[in-house]
Amino acid sequence: MNRETLTDEMQSLAREIFQDPDLILTDSLSSSDVESWTSLSFMQFLKSIEAKYGFQFRMTELFLFRNMGAVIDATLSHIA
Repeated sequence: MNRETLTDEMQSLAREIFQDPDLILTDSLSSSDVESWTSLSFMQFLKSIEAKYGFQFRMTELFLFRNMGAVIDATLSHIA
């Protein structure tokens, strides 16, 4: 799967979890850009990614997720 396809799929998940039908995922998107982004909603988002693609993020990765670009890159590394 390429990065663009993955981003599109993750965007659908993000729109649902963050309850924002117009949300556009960009590499720089972070909690300060999304009103409904809380610690809990972000963890729900990560769990939905894990369930969809059949893997688990490592605890060390979670501390590096400063923006969506980092989440997308980590997801790609797990499913590639």
